[in-house]
Amino acid sequence: MRRAAMLVVTALLAPGSAAAQNSVYGLIGIGFPGDPLAVRARSLGGGIGAFDPTSALNPATVAGLERLLAGGAAGTTLRHYTAGDSTVSGLRETRFPFGIFGGPIPSTSLSFALSFSTYAERTYDITTTGTQVLRRDTLEVTDRVASDGAVTDFRGALAFRPWSRLLIGAAFHLLGGSSKLTVGRTFSNQDYAPYVERSYLAFSGTGVSAGVVLLPTSAIELAASARVDGDLAITSGTRSAGSVRLPVSLSGGLRLTPAPGLSLSSTAVRRSWSRAQQDLFAPSRAFDTWEIGSGIELSRPRARGATLPLRFGVRYRQLPFSNVATQPSETVITGGTGLLLAGGRASLDASVERFHRSGGGADERGWYFSLGVIIIPVGIR
Repeated sequence: MRRAAMLVVTALLAPGSAAAQNSVYGLIGIGFPGDPLAVRARSLGGGIGAFDPTSALNPATVAGLERLLAGGAAGTTLRHYTAGDSTVSGLRETRFPFGIFGGPIPSTSLSFALSFSTYAERTYDITTTGTQVLRRDTLEVTDRVASDGAVTDFRGALAFRPWSRLLIGAAFHLLGGSSKLTVGRTFSNQDYAPYVERSYLAFSGTGVSAGVVLLPTSAIELAASARVDGDLAITSGTRSAGSVRLPVSLSGGLRLTPAPGLSLSSTAVRRSWSRAQQDLFAPSRAFDTWEIGSGIELSRPRARGATLPLRFGVRYRQLPFSNVATQPSETVITGGTGLLLAGGRASLDASVERFHRSGGGADERGWYFSLGVIIIPVGIR
């Protein structure tokens, strides 16, 4: 296992080519961080995340679910990146990163929500070349490190509205997932046998969160939430492969509705990812992160009372892991719309995002397209 670990570190530090990966920034730490956001929130740059009952950031928003619903999202990423002397383009990936089921609990003042979202994506396939001296021979070697998997956040939330202008909620988070890891080395001289090691890593952990939403006036909403995650345990078969400390997260939001059909929202999140530093292989580094998103939603009347909102947003976030002293970051410009169907019993949301990730010795650009659907079952209120 130690030999495999050293090959992983060597491959991730060297320039190379990668395919079928989520992000070049997902090669370090526990992977590329996900977003607990529904498509509508994504199209608004995450600005409405602290207030959106169909997202999974603030459990207090669950009290805003007035009817039973089920929803999900699919997303496709197109991107290219440059790392060192290597430039790779044409990367594409499709995922189903989010789903939710929830609504009011009959005969009580409580509402519930069960959801899943991507906590960290660990899919990549990277190949590097170099030389190694064996028995006084200098050989060309090709190293391959591939991973296919993710860490998923399963959330169960309860919330209630003690007063018309106050929402309170709490949630329990169960982290789980797996990753199939392949590490190998081949030699230019066929007298040397290739080396391949395959392992199956399983991840598990828990966390809790709580939040509030306050409506001081009909035009102003305030939100705050906190989340504490424990350690992410990693096992290989029946053996422990270590653990990684996960962050404490604090979020706050402001939403303004100055006029009918106009909504402005902003959400900020702080995560203490530096807690994971002592659990990473050197020279990998972990940084605390800020994430700030803002959006504007414009709704105008359409035929038969339907609406086709226009949504725009921008988001900036720092990324938690790097192999150098420079912390990488991401800037995203977003847009989207939505459509009510079946007399309001279903909605379809679409989002497009243009992202730029830089720092840490790499530069990555691309597009993310997502489509979400929410359904209210017939006969259920």
